Amino acid sequence: MSRTLQLCVVLALAGTILGWQLFVPPIVGLADQGDFARVLGPLGYAPVPKGPEHKYAYVTRTFVKDPSYREPRWEQISSEFILATVAVTLNRVLRGPATFDITVFGFTHAVLFLLALGRLLYVTRRLAMYRTAWALMLLVLTDVGYVAYWNSLYTEPASCLWFLFLLAESIDLCGSEQISMGQVLRWNIFAVLWIMAKTQNAALCIPLAAYDLRMVWRTLGRGGSYVALAGVVAICVAGGVMYRSLLPAPRVSVLYDMVFFGILPESEDARSDLKALGLDPNYARYSGTLPWSPGTGVADGALVNALQANVSSFSLMEFYLRRPARLWRHLQARLPSALSLRLEFCGNFDRSAGRPPGARSNTMALWSRFHERCLSPIALLLLSALALFPVGGVAFVLSHGAAASARRWMELGILLATCCLTAFFVAAFGDVYDNVKHLFLFNLLLDACLVFGFVATIHRLRRGGSVNSRKAAELDRGTAEPRNQTA
Repeated sequence: MSRTLQLCVVLALAGTILGWQLFVPPIVGLADQGDFARVLGPLGYAPVPKGPEHKYAYVTRTFVKDPSYREPRWEQISSEFILATVAVTLNRVLRGPATFDITVFGFTHAVLFLLALGRLLYVTRRLAMYRTAWALMLLVLTDVGYVAYWNSLYTEPASCLWFLFLLAESIDLCGSEQISMGQVLRWNIFAVLWIMAKTQNAALCIPLAAYDLRMVWRTLGRGGSYVALAGVVAICVAGGVMYRSLLPAPRVSVLYDMVFFGILPESEDARSDLKALGLDPNYARYSGTLPWSPGTGVADGALVNALQANVSSFSLMEFYLRRPARLWRHLQARLPSALSLRLEFCGNFDRSAGRPPGARSNTMALWSRFHERCLSPIALLLLSALALFPVGGVAFVLSHGAAASARRWMELGILLATCCLTAFFVAAFGDVYDNVKHLFLFNLLLDACLVFGFVATIHRLRRGGSVNSRKAAELDRGTAEPRNQTA
């Protein structure tokens, strides 16, 4: 069977698995936990019912045209709007603008996912271990932990899809001796779209810009260098725009979470910590509350003003860096749920499925279970490996004996590991509620690192074994020749 035919078979199998989960009753999706309004509002739609009946417990399927549902204070810029606009336009053509079903979004996400997967399969078809890579891609990316997001209005689908396209273009660059202007342009477009998928992706602009600078060097003297240099600027601008785009209401909510649901409950002297953050020690009475908890401090205007004036992501970072023991304690508190792919608060079924509130699907959950049972116990070891890999990788890239192709692959490995660590620390120290969803990108990047590392290791072992076999055969031939001459 030719590799092209194998590619088509794998893609068809992936499409079948997705279709079975997303469109065959009972469909699999994710319940709204409050974030759907950020996408729905600008589109002019509202869920049915509007109230809390389906939140957390059941997937909301029906949405109707209702501009009054918009909540501008909580909206954010996101490249998910590109996908949402495509879905709404498709629905308008097929069913009209009055209503849409969540599966229209599922279909749009699934089609783009299959395009991204097809591109990944295509650029890896010439690898010696392509079958292993394809099997792992199929296992990981069709797991319900990822697929459930397609039937939802979260911004995580954009993070996943643009990353997969970017990864495919990165692999294509690794296999090219010379880079074309088109390759550079595609890579930079997907990098910008990935950064702009979600506010927490803003920090990714740093490792992506560094990788893009390396691309400038590889294309020096050709037209692609100017495109790459413009891409570096675009990536940095996208990161800055996304960081600045967070409106006051969600920004205050995140800061409140970190201080009153994170720092203070972990503190032995809450009043001293509040004073160190520039806040009134008397606010210690709000310790353990969330912005929407009964008796929350968000209702206190003075506290909100103090948070906005004195606390920021950078001041919180400084707070932990000055207290390494507290940083370590906070990190340990995040690790138990850090490697879970299943949202802790959201059911996977709509009410008509007859399942209990908040019920989860166990269809295609092998990789999710592997995360929870095998990877979670070694979370600290994995984080340590991710931190050490860039150091060793840079030493390898700078070594004179390394082949150019090996250096390119190592540079991609460094990028993946660095982005993975960035995503983890942004999620772990950027908010302390809804951890699994905030760590979605970390787990996606971790899975990419695991697949990348596993395939590279097996290839290296096989190559080393074949080299040793050839040397042994040559040695046998060399020792046999003198005997023949003597005879």
